[in-house]
Amino acid sequence: MDLLKGTRTAICDYITQVVDARLAVETNDQSSISHSYVFLEEQFGKGLLFVLRYPSGMKLDAKTYFDLYDIIAPAISKEKTMIRPLAFQLVPIDNMPIETSVGFFFPWRNGRASRLVGSINEVLSGYDLNQEIPIMKGMTARTNVRSYLITGNTGSGKTEAFKYFEQVFSRTTNRSGTKPARIIIFDSKKGAGSRWAKRNNPEIELIVPKEGDRPEDYIPRCNRKLEQIVSEMNHRQDELYNFSNKITTDASELDVPPIWVMFEEFEGVTLGMSPRSSQIQDLYRLLTLIALLGRESLVGLCITSQIARNDVIPIPIRSQMMVKILLGVIDSTSTAYLFGDLSDNIPLPIGGKGSGIISINDGYHYGIEPIEMPTIY
Repeated sequence: MDLLKGTRTAICDYITQVVDARLAVETNDQSSISHSYVFLEEQFGKGLLFVLRYPSGMKLDAKTYFDLYDIIAPAISKEKTMIRPLAFQLVPIDNMPIETSVGFFFPWRNGRASRLVGSINEVLSGYDLNQEIPIMKGMTARTNVRSYLITGNTGSGKTEAFKYFEQVFSRTTNRSGTKPARIIIFDSKKGAGSRWAKRNNPEIELIVPKEGDRPEDYIPRCNRKLEQIVSEMNHRQDELYNFSNKITTDASELDVPPIWVMFEEFEGVTLGMSPRSSQIQDLYRLLTLIALLGRESLVGLCITSQIARNDVIPIPIRSQMMVKILLGVIDSTSTAYLFGDLSDNIPLPIGGKGSGIISINDGYHYGIEPIEMPTIY
């Protein structure tokens, strides 16, 4: 791990006062006044360093890390959004003697969560959609991230989020820009996402129930389409294996367009069917293959669901989703399946549809952040 450097800044002095005041309630021993610890701003402004001076009665462990997070994050939320890592960040500190050579790192970014607002053209202006997907002001997901899971209660803004990604993904292309992405929407309730596509983008393929269809009729049709997509995914992998001279590559080298598999209200697809039925097991198997192997073949997966329970979205699928978004009510029940034992002390945007939390696992983001999904006029 790289050694981190930091400097004392005005916000560090303020944070020190905040933490001192809190610790004074619990103990008088661990105070910065007695040189037990110091806060530094990381040299490139990427976060905050907490440097403990040993020997000390304070532990540099997960409990201390997240206790400090819970104290600091609300106190600086006007100027900084502290990102809650999925695990505590213990880092080496450069140019320090041995007694102060390790500390905590708290990633942050400037400002609060800020919603993108405007027409779809206005919101996407200035972005290269073959490189990044805009989610919020100051937040994008790299396009090598090809699996999205969006959950939330009724009225939370899931459908608007789905429609937004539907429009964004449809504007991605192959490397040369000559072929648009192929979008396939599976929508058992024929909801807003598929209705928008039918009226505004006839190139989007819709897999919806026919009149009079039972789940036993609809799910096999979904599986047949998914089998075709998996076959194309495997073909692209074979092409890369047989002909590419690159070790690290993806199907953009083949100049093929991305494929996006999108499920709106996933629990509606399997409603009324036993999760042990062969049809449901085939559905889960095919989606697991796409989630696990789709990145290099440019095959993406986007799922919305009211809740990501194990009986709705099995762990092998859920664990492969690289962007996880929870909208609406944020509590221990709603976070359990996406973010584990997440603290409820993350400062969140106030009200409005599309507000919640997000994690992006693309190698450039650290953990869980507040989010406000775009509003498209």
